[in-house]
This record gives sequence, structure tokens and C-alpha cells, in this order.
Amino acid sequence: MIELLSALTVEQLLIYLTLIAIAFKACVDFFFWCKNLYQKKFDKDHGKLNKEELLEQHYENCKNQYVESSEKYNNLEEKIDALTDIIDKRISGIEAQLIRLTESDMHSAKGWIVEKHHSLMKQGWVDDFTMDTLEKRYADYIAENGNSYVGGLMSELRKLPHFPPE
Repeated sequence: MIELLSALTVEQLLIYLTLIAIAFKACVDFFFWCKNLYQKKFDKDHGKLNKEELLEQHYENCKNQYVESSEKYNNLEEKIDALTDIIDKRISGIEAQLIRLTESDMHSAKGWIVEKHHSLMKQGWVDDFTMDTLEKRYADYIAENGNSYVGGLMSELRKLPHFPPE
């Protein structure tokens, strides 16, 4: 190698070194070009894998959300059923109270009409205001499913004169 270097002039030596540097640079550039080409191909395949993985993750997320939603729905359905039972019981209690109050009001109206009947029959006449009040109470009594006994009393009261005897 020393013989080769001593046989070359400085100019030739510089030309050879420049050619070797250019060749080395070309090899390095070729290496990086191949590397980039391979990397682009790999990245495309890697991107496809990422898309598939993302779709799979999205599917799993949707599936988990569906399961959670189903559980929440079932819990809500159970709570609604429990509340519905409570409301049904309360409504039944209110209905019983309403029936009891209606019967009580009916008996109260019947007692008042009977009392007024006895006193007015003794009096022998009925004023317009009392008769109007009796008719309203009798209408309520009928609406509350009262019996015909009070109807007979009302017929007798309607026959009474509306002015006191002179």
C-alpha cells in the first residue's frame, strides 16, 4: 500500500480520496434510501394494524358501554317496579279512605235530610232557601249512591207549602 501511495502524485491521491469519499457517501445515501423505503412500507402495514386495533378497541368499548347500560337499565327497572308497588299500595289506601269519606258524607247527608224532614213536617211548611239546600244535599246523596228512602222523604218535603200558614 505504501508503494501505491508513493507512486501517486498528490493530485492523484486527492482525486482517489475524493472518489472514495463520493463512493462512501453514495453507499450511505443508498442505505438510507432503502431504510426509508422499507420504513414507509412497514408504516403502512403498521397503520393497518393500528386501524384494526382501533376498531377492535372501539368494539370492546361499545360492548362494555352496552353491558353497563343494560345493568343500569335493569337497576332502574327494578327501582321503578319497587316504586310502582309503593304507589299502588298508597293509591289503594287513598281509595279506601275516599270510599270511607264518601260513605260518611252520604250518611251525614241522609241524617241531615231526615232531621230536616221531621222538623219541617212538624212545622208544616218549608222556606225556599231550606228547600234549595235540601235539594243540593239530596243531589250529593244520590251521587254518592244513596238509597230511595231519602227520595220518599224529599217527595214529601216538595209537597209542603213554601210560605208559613196564615
